[in-house]
Amino acid sequence: MSYYEGCPELNTVLHKHKASANNILSDAQSQLLCDTFSENLAYLFSTSKSAGGDMLSVNIEDIKAAINTWKSEIDECYESFLEKLRGKDKLTDEEQYKMIIMGNAVMEIKQIYGRLSEELDEVELKFQNTVRLYRSPIRSALADSSMLYNSENKVKGDFSGFENVSVYVHGIEDTGKKFLDSAVEAAESGDVLIYVMRNGDIEYRTVSVLKGKKIVKKVDDIEKLKQEKQYEMKKGRLHIIYDTEHKNEHRQETSDDLAQKLNEMGLINNSTKIDMFAHSYGGRRSLQFAIDYPDNVRSITTVGTPYDTNLLAKSANSARWIAEKIGQDPKNTSDYIDFNKENRNDIEGLEYSNAYTDMSSEPLSEDIHKLKSANPEVYNKLQKMEITAVAGYRKVVQYNPYARMTIETKTSSDDTVSIKSQHAEILGNLIDERPQIEVKGNGVTDPGHIYEVEDEDFINIIEEVNEKQKNRSS
Repeated sequence: MSYYEGCPELNTVLHKHKASANNILSDAQSQLLCDTFSENLAYLFSTSKSAGGDMLSVNIEDIKAAINTWKSEIDECYESFLEKLRGKDKLTDEEQYKMIIMGNAVMEIKQIYGRLSEELDEVELKFQNTVRLYRSPIRSALADSSMLYNSENKVKGDFSGFENVSVYVHGIEDTGKKFLDSAVEAAESGDVLIYVMRNGDIEYRTVSVLKGKKIVKKVDDIEKLKQEKQYEMKKGRLHIIYDTEHKNEHRQETSDDLAQKLNEMGLINNSTKIDMFAHSYGGRRSLQFAIDYPDNVRSITTVGTPYDTNLLAKSANSARWIAEKIGQDPKNTSDYIDFNKENRNDIEGLEYSNAYTDMSSEPLSEDIHKLKSANPEVYNKLQKMEITAVAGYRKVVQYNPYARMTIETKTSSDDTVSIKSQHAEILGNLIDERPQIEVKGNGVTDPGHIYEVEDEDFINIIEEVNEKQKNRSS
């Protein structure tokens, strides 16, 4: 401990602070906190070098409040000393010297406490990042336990009994509204549609055919839906259009949320088979769900999906302020943090992983290669799924001055994602079909990418997949 010679008053207060610091460390049981205290306070007094307990309990705001109290007590100690001197007509040389020494000591001690308090902000960020890092696997484990419980105890949800289910997952900067319109067009008589919106609202629709005309009826709530014959019979397909909770959240977050939602609905079971349809980054989200729950997914159909890394996403992730200027939101995220440090960014030190960091850093081939080595059983189940990677392109007419004629050519992308990436060529024979569809659009300012979900050819593919998969299960 650093004793301030000739300042017994300060030393008494520092003894008290040493005891307080060690009590804080004993309660917290954090090695990081022990190291931070030891590094900053070593000049003043010694503190615990290691955390000996097994229960972490840290409240940084309370610790900073305690440090502020220490600083106040140092001020009060010095003020008490000065008050004694003010009553004297003349100070001795010794008293003047002690006043200077003690004043310097007080400033030094308060600076040390101030640095400690500032470093606690960094400690808090590290704690928050660590907690968020392990949140997803814990949450997944809890979800799996809930699903196992429901399965073992035959717990049913409102939609138990539907055997053919289509789930539609949108991409970044988007909602499921376009998918809703396409799903309505693809739906058949007897089908039920559910739109789970980001704000928590849920819309219900039923489909019937009267005199050859399709009738889509919007139903007010779940109780009224239960009175509809499409719900009672459960012979048709259930279409679920799903808004992610955060529009640009990481695929793992979507997988966890979607699994929880489908489990609540009674659709994670041995009899229900899920056919997934996805646009853009939604394809990555859907493949992640299939990896996590391979026994429940029968097919995946994607369009415009960047299976490889994406240059536009990388640019938005590295120059976020520019992306924000053009209306994108590259900082939009959930609490999820990926274990791959390359798949992260931060906001003032608080780390996050989202769709932009994911597309910037990880081609999906990396995940598939790891899966193939670490869990070949799941990989084999993916191989048995029917996976279709649809690529959108545009036709452009250009004048060839050498041939003196106009030539019609196909673009190599949908203005956002290359055909090669959309076709998931990096996934090899995991993909069963790689069709192409021509989409409208007009380049970077009006990219074909945004029109793919509503494209008639893609809607036809949805219809074909739904019919094919339904026949497989019958």
